[in-house]
Amino acid sequence: MRPPPAADTVRRLLDDAPMSRYQWGAVAACVLLNVLDGFDVLVMAFTGRSVATEWGLSGSQLGLLLSAGLVGMAAGSVLIGPWADRIGRRPIVLGCLVVAGLAMLASSAAQSPGQLGALRLVTGLGVGGILATSNVVAAEYASARWRGLAVSLNSTGYAIGAVLGGVLAATLIGQLGWRSVFLVGGLATLAAVPLVWWRLPESLDFLLVRRPAGALERVNVLLARMGHAALPALPGDAPVRTGVAAGTARCCARRCAAPRCCSGSASSA
Repeated sequence: MRPPPAADTVRRLLDDAPMSRYQWGAVAACVLLNVLDGFDVLVMAFTGRSVATEWGLSGSQLGLLLSAGLVGMAAGSVLIGPWADRIGRRPIVLGCLVVAGLAMLASSAAQSPGQLGALRLVTGLGVGGILATSNVVAAEYASARWRGLAVSLNSTGYAIGAVLGGVLAATLIGQLGWRSVFLVGGLATLAAVPLVWWRLPESLDFLLVRRPAGALERVNVLLARMGHAALPALPGDAPVRTGVAAGTARCCARRCAAPRCCSGSASSA
């Protein structure tokens, strides 16, 4: 166990110390999220020809379906991403992952182009919320030495998802139809929820800046998992007095609250 860091040097500690297995696990969880996002966003491109054939869509109608997911992704990044700074990045990622997975499952049962377009929009919202937060977490938990690699791996995950999605779609469409591609994508996205719950930590910056209930305990749990000692207090917090110091502080507080102190202050004023 390394010696306890000063409360205001948590970021520097993560930058300078070797990366622990827990930190690499957090980066891997973010890469997995990007793999799923790459599949979920581009699944319409893989199935577009089959969808257009089944419903007799024109090129412009198919184009609207193709763009619905991208519009949702942009909206999710702008509208959902900022909420991560208010309620935490981990709950936003998990919530968006569930939304994207359920929308993908529902897309496999869509009965009209309008339904599919609306569901693609919802899927994009979830994907956009994930992209806006997972990249930050990957960079935050990487050390200064490995941050470039962590960000690169995270970006590569999107391309990996697109490639895997294309291969999977080519296999499934010929045998089971285009709906099976959405079904498999939705199941894979929902199956990742427990894994992300287990391996994706909350943002340390969020805990240190926003300070939700139990922030100090949560920060210390994360530091322990990374092999560092606990913080005595959050940055900017007054140190907790114990023993003689605590008794002296209480005595001074009682003296200041006495009427003679107040009257003395009033007369001096």
